[in-house]
Amino acid sequence: MFVKEVLKIAPFKIRAIKTDNGSCFTNRYTGYSKSIDPLNPKLHSLDLLCQSLNIIHYLIDPGKPAQNGKVERSHRSDQQSFYDCVKYANLEELKYKIKLWNMYYNDLQHCTLNLKTPNQVLGLKGQYVRA
Repeated sequence: MFVKEVLKIAPFKIRAIKTDNGSCFTNRYTGYSKSIDPLNPKLHSLDLLCQSLNIIHYLIDPGKPAQNGKVERSHRSDQQSFYDCVKYANLEELKYKIKLWNMYYNDLQHCTLNLKTPNQVLGLKGQYVRA
């Protein structure tokens, strides 16, 4: 569902997706060996979707998170600036606060985006939410 949503709003053609080797992204390390026909392994639904959309699905090498450095850095920023700081009483409150955090974060200038905000890069108007 996420890939389909991104494809709807992305102002550019998505030619490839890079993920880690988690079972939510691939069967390469968990499901291939369980295939009845080893020459025709059961593919993960993400792999099948990528094939149908002519998108290449790259996997990082196992045990090498640095190959996915931007995502790892983003996770660290979220952890330090949001998850370590926010208090919530229940899942619904957490979801609401995550939505506010994402709106705020997407209106911050980023060096890697030439001091533009993610919303500017995507051609979206800012959400104007400030923490």
